[in-house]
Amino acid sequence: MASSLKQQLLLWLLVPMLIIAPVAAALQYWLVISPAKQEFDHQLGDFAIAMASFLKVEGNNFHFNMTDETEHLLRTDQLDEEFFLVLTPDGKRLAGDTTLNTPEAKVAAGEMHYVDRKINSRMVRMVLYGVACGENPCQIRMAETQIKRNKVHFHALTTTLLSILLLGLTTTIVMLIAVKHGLKPLQDLRNQLADRPLDDLKPVDLPHAPAELQPLINTLNQLFKRQANATLLQNSFLADAAHQLRTPLTALQTESELSLLEPHPESLHPTLQRMHQSACRAAKLANQLLVIARTDQDGQRNAGFSRINLKDVGIDAANEWSSRAYAAGVDLGFQLDTAYINGQAILLQELVSNLIHNSIEHAGKNAQITVKTYTSESHSILEVEDDGPGIEEHERQKVLQRFFRGLHAKGFGSGLGLAIVNDIVRIHKAEIALLTPDNSAGLLVRVTF
Repeated sequence: MASSLKQQLLLWLLVPMLIIAPVAAALQYWLVISPAKQEFDHQLGDFAIAMASFLKVEGNNFHFNMTDETEHLLRTDQLDEEFFLVLTPDGKRLAGDTTLNTPEAKVAAGEMHYVDRKINSRMVRMVLYGVACGENPCQIRMAETQIKRNKVHFHALTTTLLSILLLGLTTTIVMLIAVKHGLKPLQDLRNQLADRPLDDLKPVDLPHAPAELQPLINTLNQLFKRQANATLLQNSFLADAAHQLRTPLTALQTESELSLLEPHPESLHPTLQRMHQSACRAAKLANQLLVIARTDQDGQRNAGFSRINLKDVGIDAANEWSSRAYAAGVDLGFQLDTAYINGQAILLQELVSNLIHNSIEHAGKNAQITVKTYTSESHSILEVEDDGPGIEEHERQKVLQRFFRGLHAKGFGSGLGLAIVNDIVRIHKAEIALLTPDNSAGLLVRVTF
């Protein structure tokens, strides 16, 4: 199964985004949380430096002079709990919380070292600050719980996830819209080609197609042009051949008919009759080929139509076929009401003639044939109905194709009569239906304009 271009485009766009989005989220999270952590550490270090001002060194004696008010101010925080510890160079507690007196690395005077420790089942952030106290430095430890830090982590994480999610959703929507809009010219081209009839060889017209699609459109138009030229040549050859054959075939038909009328041995009568029938069949076939060539050409160049009353077409058919139907033993009747259409008179006369001839051929002797014209719901309708054997339902679409004859077809036809009717119907943008009459067997051919 062929893969979808739309799916391929979305795959190439969305898969990289699924890789880039987590990387971008991690980078954004780090860019948000890293300055915040540094700011918290700097604040903690500033407290340690401030506490160093209360440490006094007198020879080998060390004093830490901080008032209770100052200590209370130092420990005041809305969320976190603050701790501090002052150690002499030999590691003895001078002031502060003993809980911070954990084994730690020595820190040189003026240096700071930050560590995370677990104090009383709580994680704290602690700074170790070295203070000059003679030969060896004293150490000030300042620590706080990490409630504010955790809140900043959570806020940074949720903000990052929400922003990446929003960006991902909007980007996906934009991608879908962009891909759909970008592929719309291809869809328009597909629709234009899918909806047109097989014999419509007009150039493809997509004025707003992108430049990348123009070579394909130009190639299709060149193909249609070559096909149209080939069809015209074929129709011209068909018309020329049928026209050249019509004259000798008409002469042969006349001579064979005269031969039947002239005195001749009885043994030759079947032969002369078969020769006459073959000549009539060949002459009819040549005329039908001429009609096919003409309908193909008219269908391609959209010959100009005029306002025609179907009733007049029916009257012409009555004048042409009444005597021939009587000779064939067929009851041919007409129910003609006014019904105007835009059409081509010659082709419409050919349409009615083919339908009447088809009914005479296949309905058989003593059949009843009725030609009707009328209007219904703003549509002009032409019907030819007979009470013959009809056409099997599964064959009704096939008999509209050229050179197809039904299983129970009678006469010496070539399977072109209904095909010509179908071509003329198509040229007039009408609809044809092969139905069974309501009150009998037989065939009802209805053409709705």
